[in-house]
Amino acid sequence: MKRRVTVGLLVAALVVAVSACQPPAPRPDDSRLGRCDPGPFSEAAVIALDPANAHHLSVAVYDDRTDCWYFARRDQRVTTASVVKVQIMAGVLLRAQSAGRMLTRRESALVSPMIHHSANAPASSLWSELGASRGMRLVGATFGMNATREVTPKWGLTVTTAEDQARFLHQLVQGPGPLQAPYRGVAWAYLRNIRADQRWGVSAGVPAGWAVGQKNGFAASTDRGWRLNSVGYVADPAGGGYSVAILSDGWPNQPAGVPTLDAVGRLVSAAFAR
Repeated sequence: MKRRVTVGLLVAALVVAVSACQPPAPRPDDSRLGRCDPGPFSEAAVIALDPANAHHLSVAVYDDRTDCWYFARRDQRVTTASVVKVQIMAGVLLRAQSAGRMLTRRESALVSPMIHHSANAPASSLWSELGASRGMRLVGATFGMNATREVTPKWGLTVTTAEDQARFLHQLVQGPGPLQAPYRGVAWAYLRNIRADQRWGVSAGVPAGWAVGQKNGFAASTDRGWRLNSVGYVADPAGGGYSVAILSDGWPNQPAGVPTLDAVGRLVSAAFAR
């Protein structure tokens, strides 16, 4: 009984803490809009990271401080693995916003482990509640995810592109988008609270003082090997920032792929977190 009370108090505290969070500060008004440099994804750089496209590596970055997009293998399609859990969280937030409330204790108790340590059971419960693949298609349509295709009954086999994911993450935490600021703040709080051993990819090379919200996906498949994906938003201390999605598959195991995703993260950080 004592343990139940303790867990209940912790969940209540989490609801209050998350509900009070704010989304990242918007970009400052300056003259950088439209000033797009070549970016870090030269053909030579991409080939060096993934020779012969052996791992279907693709990257998309949207810098909202300049309104510029950058791509590596823009049209590559990869299955999401657990990064789709961010879309599931977005569906829960849209549902709460539509009802004119914040997340319930039960919703928070499911969303928290789903994002923090990528728990699958809470993801499956929320995915079903939201209407399974049909419900997630509605969530995707709300965020303009035109290249993402939901799959039944395994949510981790959802097919997507890096561009779709980067656009979605920007709307989710920075906006403008379907969610109002308080709900974007909740999403940002959860994405910043990721366990240490899952902070690779997007967060690699980001300097101190820059906040990172991210979600990684890692899972084996029968025909594509291990899928390793990393999506997130990096907030500039001066305001604004950039969303990034790194997608890949075909790895023999998770440890084999993490160094490459970290190398991509460092390449992106060197170009945009400065």
